[in-house]
Amino acid sequence: MMNRLWRCIAWLVLAAWLPGLSAEPSLKAEQDRYRIFMILWRGETEVEAGFRAYVKENQLPFDLIVRNVAGDRRQIPAMVEEAKHTEPDLVYTWGTSVTLNVVGEYDKANPDQHVTALPVLFTMVSDPLGSRIVPELVSSERNVTGTTHIAPLEAQVNAIRAYRPLNRLAVLYNPAELNSRLFVRRLKILAKQMDFELLDQPVPLDEQGDPMADNLADLIAGLALREPQFLYMGPDTFISIHRHLVTREAIKQRLPVFTATERPIRDGDALFGLVTPYFALGRFTAFKAEQILLYNKAPETISVETLNRFNYVVKMPVARELGIFPPMTILNYAEVIE
Repeated sequence: MMNRLWRCIAWLVLAAWLPGLSAEPSLKAEQDRYRIFMILWRGETEVEAGFRAYVKENQLPFDLIVRNVAGDRRQIPAMVEEAKHTEPDLVYTWGTSVTLNVVGEYDKANPDQHVTALPVLFTMVSDPLGSRIVPELVSSERNVTGTTHIAPLEAQVNAIRAYRPLNRLAVLYNPAELNSRLFVRRLKILAKQMDFELLDQPVPLDEQGDPMADNLADLIAGLALREPQFLYMGPDTFISIHRHLVTREAIKQRLPVFTATERPIRDGDALFGLVTPYFALGRFTAFKAEQILLYNKAPETISVETLNRFNYVVKMPVARELGIFPPMTILNYAEVIE
């Protein structure tokens, strides 16, 4: 009884700041433990740390079974088969590539290739609509829901312009990643609407279709010669993996980096960004798992959401190195990293 009382209190606190929450639903009949089968792209991240923290703090009866693709999507079919065979209570997927390979496009899912009978909860999918994982954010219309982590592109451009004027924006991206292609496509449309020029530079692919990191420095130097005000780092796993190289080479070229994700500024040398805290996103994702497993909510009835708030983060050592300091108005609300 006390565990349920504390769970109710925690639920009410979350409802005050997380999107899409209202009155407490009825608890389902409890079983001893619930198994969550996690398929991760690059091992556990701060998102999973937040997920685990929420589970621990609320004493949720969840057992996490972790599988790591390690950046190789060819491993996903075997994990899909394992999930089907072991029949966990919930399948958790990280990122667009993993999620698409696990559940398929919403109108092309194949029960022989994808997970369709088990509930699926995704996170870190930057564009669930564009990647055709869901037809609408309000409902996936199938056994799937999840969380996303990217601020609206218009808000990102406004965040850049709050720092200094923008009329030319460079972006370096991996064309082998669907989410990256989608964001560059949307940036091109937005560039016309918001009156700036987009300098898009895809990373060359090798014969196997994988991106090559050997000439990243040359690509950044080439972009810098075209005199953009900023280099944009979007939700691109390959670029994020090489964040140290990319951000340091950009600094060498006196090219400040704006990031749409947290990692390049927390553990890299991006100048600033408008980002979702990964730890908080993990907690929110765990809350959705709780709604599915303990409160008997069908995934298709749970909206795909991000957090209501994004952090405007400025890394002051980079600002000093570049000699590009934020306006005082930004310092009134930004998180400043020293």
